Amino acid sequence: MAGTITVKFYGLMRLRMRTAALEIPSDDLTIMELLRLAEEKSGQSFLDELLDSDHGLLTGTIILVNGENIRSRQGLQTRVHAGDSVCLFSPAAGG
Repeated sequence: MAGTITVKFYGLMRLRMRTAALEIPSDDLTIMELLRLAEEKSGQSFLDELLDSDHGLLTGTIILVNGENIRSRQGLQTRVHAGDSVCLFSPAAGG
């Protein structure tokens, strides 16, 4: 039986998603696969807040796996496993 990976939403993403977290049943995924499954499970599109038109991370997007920024790992190809916690922060808006 598969474990779960927790996806947590912060800042404006939490307001948009209307939830603090989702549990995604899986043992082994890339961050990109996880994000697509989270969109599907939530029924809400949110990748446009995190990714550019080339499917790279937007400047200012922060994705943490167990507290470590994926930019210091393999980016969207970083693998996550059952029991991991993934935190999503969309780029901040200012004015």
